[in-house]
Amino acid sequence: MSCASSWSTSSPDLLVASDGLDPSLRGSLWRHRKTQGVYRILGKCRIEATGTDAFLYQGDEGTIWARPMDEFLDGRFERLAPEAAL
Repeated sequence: MSCASSWSTSSPDLLVASDGLDPSLRGSLWRHRKTQGVYRILGKCRIEATGTDAFLYQGDEGTIWARPMDEFLDGRFERLAPEAAL
């Protein structure tokens, strides 16, 4: 997997990705319908082998995953209202 982002520096010690992700999706919480796991979208990336746009997302246990956007949005996950995740 490679990052599809462009990088800018706001300070010598900090790199910030501009991945083009819709700001309303960054940080949003989603439940996987099969496993019932809850995940937070971290960003957008590209799957190196296929060039497919994908979401980077993280579960409660800390593992970071990448899944093609088409798969993520095909009904496998349901978006949670912010108050439902508390």
